[in-house]
Amino acid sequence: MANLSFFAVVFVLCTVSLCCKGDPISAIQGLVNRLLGEKYLKRFHYEVIPQDQGMDAFEVDTTVVDGKAMPVLRGNNGVSLATALNYYLKYHCLCSVSWGVDGSGDQLNLPEPLPTKFNKVRHVMTKYRYYMNVCTVSYSMVWWDIDRWTREIDWMALNGINMPLSFTGQEYVWKKFYSSLGLNESDINAYFSGPAFLAWQRMGNIKGWGGPLDDEWIVAQHDLQLQILDKSREFGMVNVLPGFAGHVPGALKRQYPNSTFINNANWGHFNATYSGDYLLEPTDPLFMELGKKFYQILINEYGTDHMFNSDTYNEMQPSSHDPSFLAATNKAIYDAMAAVDSEGIFVMQGWLFQNTGFWTNDAIKSFLSAVPNDKMIILDLSAEQRPVWKRTESFFGKPFIYCLLHNFGGMRGIYGNLDLIGSDPIATASASFVGIGLTPEAIEQNPVVYDLMMEMAWRNESVDVESWVRQYAMRRYGNISNPTVAANLQTAWSMLHQCCYGHDFAWTLKSRIETAPAITMGTTDWDMFPNTTAMVEALRLLLSGHNIRRLEEVGPYQYDIVDITRQAIANLFSDVQVMFGLAYQKWQFRNENSTEEFMRITNAMYKMISDLDKLLASNENFLLGKWIEDARDSVKLGSKNLFEFNARNQVTMWGYHENIEDYASKQWAGLVGDYYMRRWKLFGGLMLACLINGSHLDFDAYENERFDLENEWSMEHTRYPSKPSGRSIEIAYDLYEKYVAVQGSQITYREEQDSDFEVTPRQYISLFGANYKTWTKDVNQLMYLCDINPTCVGFTSQGVVYNATGTVVKSPNVILYLKQTQVV
Repeated sequence: MANLSFFAVVFVLCTVSLCCKGDPISAIQGLVNRLLGEKYLKRFHYEVIPQDQGMDAFEVDTTVVDGKAMPVLRGNNGVSLATALNYYLKYHCLCSVSWGVDGSGDQLNLPEPLPTKFNKVRHVMTKYRYYMNVCTVSYSMVWWDIDRWTREIDWMALNGINMPLSFTGQEYVWKKFYSSLGLNESDINAYFSGPAFLAWQRMGNIKGWGGPLDDEWIVAQHDLQLQILDKSREFGMVNVLPGFAGHVPGALKRQYPNSTFINNANWGHFNATYSGDYLLEPTDPLFMELGKKFYQILINEYGTDHMFNSDTYNEMQPSSHDPSFLAATNKAIYDAMAAVDSEGIFVMQGWLFQNTGFWTNDAIKSFLSAVPNDKMIILDLSAEQRPVWKRTESFFGKPFIYCLLHNFGGMRGIYGNLDLIGSDPIATASASFVGIGLTPEAIEQNPVVYDLMMEMAWRNESVDVESWVRQYAMRRYGNISNPTVAANLQTAWSMLHQCCYGHDFAWTLKSRIETAPAITMGTTDWDMFPNTTAMVEALRLLLSGHNIRRLEEVGPYQYDIVDITRQAIANLFSDVQVMFGLAYQKWQFRNENSTEEFMRITNAMYKMISDLDKLLASNENFLLGKWIEDARDSVKLGSKNLFEFNARNQVTMWGYHENIEDYASKQWAGLVGDYYMRRWKLFGGLMLACLINGSHLDFDAYENERFDLENEWSMEHTRYPSKPSGRSIEIAYDLYEKYVAVQGSQITYREEQDSDFEVTPRQYISLFGANYKTWTKDVNQLMYLCDINPTCVGFTSQGVVYNATGTVVKSPNVILYLKQTQVV
């Protein structure tokens, strides 16, 4: 075991300041070998060209070598050459490289011979192309090994990223730092959170939760970081290393009793045991002393690319609103860095400025004013939804990067505003705009969103998104010989663009399957949700290729079929859940016997959860078992069970009791079929007992039982499959027939158009006399909903479901479907 005690630091800045410069030809050839195979190494010609007025540039061209035409890739560094390769693969070979376990997100069916009949293309990129949120390293990357990191660095290079956040292995530095200040093992162990929660401990939000860390893991992460930096620097990437923000263990007060430490407010409903630690006030003279020592240790271990991220006030506030204090605070943070690395640039997430109650424009201006403009870069973290640059005169002249946040906690949902992404970065007319970035809290979802966003780094005109999306479908699935199926796939993506990829993030997109069960669960206002009906139609079109053998073997096609079927079932579940709640409320408020209705609907809910789990289990990208296995494999000795707890707790309770539960929920096989199923069966069983016994639900008692269940699951060691089982396309098609096409129904419906029809005075299925308007307007899915509800008598083409008879006003252009026959 390595000795982590502090040693004297030999700090030689001049030897490490060049570490981001690699051999471009070696970098691109290594990527080609890893991505396409050795046989393609000599199928391309590679050339290094100069920058274009200080900006990265790439070219895709053709040449003749030994009488043979071949494609030429040109760029000024490894990243530019890789971007040229990606352009060639996408726009000349109809190929695609995307996230996916073991390369399952790639479609690399290259044509033979390689295309060489095209005009030369040249593009100049924005100065910076940034990647990662400080949370991404915990939500997505926490268990990665060097193979997975190599794959991601290749993906970064292909997409032009030249400024990645490099946060791995920093606990090695922090432990050396704290040990050098006189803190003991107990002090440090009580402070470090577990691996899955380190992002928030590093930002001063929590402490100790999921910990302690052992030296084996700390040393392994240090070694991993060295490899990550070597590989990224070979491409010429500029790594953003962690800076000194002032968040420290409370034990440090013992060593420096005369210094000013601010007790941070508790965060995320964590109590004082796990939150409310300390910030060394940046204006205290000790800040400079400790900051210098930290940077010296950091740079001695990892070198410097002269970029450091510090977020002192993430989801917390400074101790004073005084303008001079704010300026002095930020100056102190910068000065500590500059004292060690005079070329250093202070990179700060702009998320804190979303708190407009504290961060008025005057406060922001004061805070930023004391740092030289050329020594600071602001990440406008959610510029696609909540841009700060627009209301702050472009951060009052500070260079900023337009970032796409898009995702919170890794939530599954099909969404993203492609039309905005395809134009807004181009329209960011500001002298201080210096680049674009990806800052999702978690990755490996909605790849189309990130694909388009990174193209905006080299585009200088807005994108025709509809045309781009149709091309994307062909790149993602490859050349389809059947023209009807090819047209269907393009139309499907066109529909997805219109119905789903024109929406920004909204918490209401989270599936009710993965949300703590309740009788009523949020709004059913259609305006809050993607167009469920259009998504169902897109799924029909995508599945038109289900029996084409070549398509069945294309990883992105399998992924998309699973993902969109998953979303279609999750959307339909929301309609079923509303009927579930209304069936109980009939007893609760009207004293009606609704036991049979409730049991039928509840059983349908359980079956939907089980069917969804089976679908997810068929694809390697939707497996809880892999997440847990990776957690256990990331450490060799005694912490395997603790790391498994980290993995389980993050995607479920995210704490111990009413903290930020289900924030990072996932629709993964195992999580759906076990954890979520247990919760729904607990809730459904308690409600059924109330109906049978004539009692009312004790919600407090239910919540206590649920918390016990959740805590118990977090501590378990049940193994879940880490490899897929079953054929994704076959399973998806079967579920499509069950929940979309509704094959095999024993009930018929009579259609009546533009006519009056009879219903009772209490006309609707809704409890309070208002109609129940479903998410889906798809007739087949409405039939399914009416089929499983014995009190349903029909529905309209507008998605209004009825459960009795009486009088309703004539509705032009609306079709009424009346339930007719049920075969016994």
